Amino acid sequence: MVHKFTLAGFLIVTGSFNVLAADELMTGAELTALIGQGKTINLGGEGEGYSGTLEIKADGTASGSAKTDAGKKIVIKGTWAIEENQFCRKWKGLDGGKKVCETWKRVGNNKVEVLEIKRLGVNWW
Repeated sequence: MVHKFTLAGFLIVTGSFNVLAADELMTGAELTALIGQGKTINLGGEGEGYSGTLEIKADGTASGSAKTDAGKKIVIKGTWAIEENQFCRKWKGLDGGKKVCETWKRVGNNKVEVLEIKRLGVNWW
């Protein structure tokens, strides 16, 4: 099975989400409380096609690396910010350095599923 490495699969976060119910989308305030002062998080894991770590710093920068199951090493470095209820990032060398905003959904006490939700357009009549 081929996995595309996007960091938009599972993201394992060390810490606790005591106030959240399972399968709940995190708010901007919850994201800020979790990572706003900085945090080292684990990326991917078994069955995700990649694994690694990312150090998120309170100054809005982050760096780390991941390795795909196929052995490709990916260096992660760039900036991040919480915008409304999303974790927005610009990683050099990943996603062409473009801004990507993710929604984080709690799936366990210290684990979130990372979703990239995009607006598709407008319907009207």
